[in-house]
Amino acid sequence: MHRIKYIIQKEFRQIRRDRPMLIILFLLPIVQLLILGYVVSSEVKNIRTVICDLDNTPLSRDLVGRLINSGYFDVKYFEASESQLPQYFDLGKAMVALVIPRHFARDLARNKPTQIQVLMDGQDSNSAVIAMGYIGGILENFLTDRLTRQMAEYAGVLDIHLVTPVIRVWYNEDLKYSNFMVPGIVVFLLTMVTSLVSAMGLVRERELGTLEQLLVAPIKKHELLIGKLIPFAILGFVVLTLGIALAKVWYDIPIVGNLGLIALFSFLYLFSTLGIGLFVSASARTQQQAMFMTFFLLVFFMLMSGFFVPIENMPESIQYVTYLNPMRYFMLVVREVFIKGANLSHLYWQGIALLIFGSGIFTFATMRFQKRMK
Repeated sequence: MHRIKYIIQKEFRQIRRDRPMLIILFLLPIVQLLILGYVVSSEVKNIRTVICDLDNTPLSRDLVGRLINSGYFDVKYFEASESQLPQYFDLGKAMVALVIPRHFARDLARNKPTQIQVLMDGQDSNSAVIAMGYIGGILENFLTDRLTRQMAEYAGVLDIHLVTPVIRVWYNEDLKYSNFMVPGIVVFLLTMVTSLVSAMGLVRERELGTLEQLLVAPIKKHELLIGKLIPFAILGFVVLTLGIALAKVWYDIPIVGNLGLIALFSFLYLFSTLGIGLFVSASARTQQQAMFMTFFLLVFFMLMSGFFVPIENMPESIQYVTYLNPMRYFMLVVREVFIKGANLSHLYWQGIALLIFGSGIFTFATMRFQKRMK
C-alpha cells in the first residue's frame, strides 16, 4: 500500500504540473456543460416563414395572427403573389410558406371544403416534420374555436363545451428539454474525461521515458496499474460532482433521486471507462494516437447510448448493437435517478449489465496492458 500511495501522489503532482491536462479535466467540462445544455436541443423555434394571404379578410388575418403568436414561427415576409415564393426557398430566407387561398372566409362560412397550401423546405427533415406538427395544431385550434362560436350562435346560448383533453405531465412538469439533456451531458463528460485522461496518462509516461524507469523499479505491475488508475477515478468523481452541482445550480434541474445511488453506479461504470483508457494506452504509441482512438470510441458510445436519438427510433438491428454499449445503461440510470427518482429495485438490471461490462472490459484491458509491458 505504501508503494501504491507514492505512485498516487506522483500522479497527482504530475497532473497538477500539466496545465493542458488541468484544462481538459476542469475547464472544458464546465464550458461544455454550460454551452451544450442550451445548444443540444430537439426543440424547433424561430422557423423562418413567409405568408401569402390571398384572401385578406379578418378570418385569414386571425389565422396569421395565431401563427405569429405561437412563438414557433418567425414571420418576416408577406407576399401578395404565389409566384414569388420559390425565391425564398432558393435563397434560404424561409423554411415554411403558407398560402391562404382566395375566398377562404367565404367558403368556410358556406361550409365548403377549402385548403390551405403549406410549402416546406425539407432539407432538414426533422425540423420540417416538427414544423408541420405545429401548423397542424394551430389549424386544429383555429377550427375548434370557430366551430364553438358557430354552435353557440346557432343554439342561441353562451357556453358550448366540447370534449377537451386534461393533460397532466409527470416527472418533468414544465417539459424543459434541459432536464432530459443535461444529465446525459454529465454522463458524456464523465466518460470523456476518465477514458481520455487515463489513456493519455500512460502513453505520456512512455513518451517521456519514465515508464521504463517504473518498470525496473521495485514495484509490481498490478501496483503500478492501481496507483495510476486511482487518481483518474478520483478525478472522475470530482468531474461528476461538478457536473451535478452545475445541473442543480445553473439549470435548476430538480434532482429527485438519491445521489448515493448515482455514486454507486458511477463506481461500476468507471471500470468500463478506465478499462477503455487502459486498453487505448496499451495499443497507442503516442498521445495523439491515444486521443484519436479514444474519440473514435466515444463517438460510437455517444451515438449508441440514446444521448441524441432515442434508441427506440433506431433501426431494429442497431438497437441490438446498443446492448453492447455500457454508456447506454449508465445514461438510463442517471436520467431515471435525476428525473424520476428511481431506486435500486428499478435499476437492478442496469447495475448487473454495468458490472458485467466493467469487469469484462477492465480484465481484458489489464491483460493487454501486462502483455504490452513485457
